[in-house]
Amino acid sequence: MIKKSFFSLCLWVVWSSSQLQAQQPLWQLQSESGLTLSLFSQLEPIEINRIHSWELLIEDSAGNPVTAATINVEGGMPEHDHGLPTSPRVTSEIEAGRYLLEGVRFHMQGLWQIIFTIDTGNAVEELMLDFDL
Repeated sequence: MIKKSFFSLCLWVVWSSSQLQAQQPLWQLQSESGLTLSLFSQLEPIEINRIHSWELLIEDSAGNPVTAATINVEGGMPEHDHGLPTSPRVTSEIEAGRYLLEGVRFHMQGLWQIIFTIDTGNAVEELMLDFDL
């Protein structure tokens, strides 16, 4: 039974990754140094009070995947002075430069801000995403 569940999970991750690669990113951010962060959501459109995952694609200024990065995610609703209702975290690097962010949830409509701190091993970049849900 464990092998079947593990196999099913692997198939889902491969299918999910290939499906998201075919999509346009929901958002794309770029740092001053040229680091690009493309964000793909498992849910489109994003729904209130539904836990879901995002895939993060990180590329350097030449378009090469950034591997073995450490990514910290924090944020909240600045106008309401509170943080995220969950603690999303990157759980794996699915393939070169593509990371799985799990535990994303938004509990109300309004302006949200998410800050991605990316340590590439050579530099630490901070990218901020502001969006209205």
